[in-house]
Amino acid sequence: MDAPHTSRPGAAAADDAPIRDGCLERARRGDLAAFRELMGAHQARIFSVALRFTGLRSDAEELLQDVFLQLHAALAQITNEEHLVRWLLRSITHRCIDRQRHAGRRPRLVPMAAMPPAFEPAATELDADPLLSSRLHHLLLQLAPDARAVMLLRFQQDLDPADIAELLPMPVATIKSHLRRSLEWLRSQLEGDEHGT
Repeated sequence: MDAPHTSRPGAAAADDAPIRDGCLERARRGDLAAFRELMGAHQARIFSVALRFTGLRSDAEELLQDVFLQLHAALAQITNEEHLVRWLLRSITHRCIDRQRHAGRRPRLVPMAAMPPAFEPAATELDADPLLSSRLHHLLLQLAPDARAVMLLRFQQDLDPADIAELLPMPVATIKSHLRRSLEWLRSQLEGDEHGT
């Protein structure tokens, strides 16, 4: 387990449900109610990453369960709430990438209407999120797994390249390259749509 990171966990943390002081420590001591509270506080974020990455609700639900089972076994290594957020983002991203590589299957687009109310952002957040339009989500699912993970962490979780490099086994230069090439490709696809090509 990597050492906890000390910078901000990303703007998306504001979407997490609040947890009571001492919840993590109680969960580490074996308090199942406290662990359920931790799950409730972070499940929307982790489910959203998995769903947007895989495009399959069934995969996203399975990956969410896997990550929280893994978390329960790793609680002793989690030092604070910020470390917990980093750990969860790292775990779900790696599991998504592994699932995509091993399955060898192309993801399908999941309409936002198919997401349960508990996982839907407020209307103002939908308007502000560039990854939520149906066309952009479809294009995002066409990216290679590594590039897709970088795009989600950058634009959904609002992490900068240095933060992403701590979650993924990539140097910052590679992260920046993925971002540049992915954005150029997305722009070219959208411009093609505008010109009817």
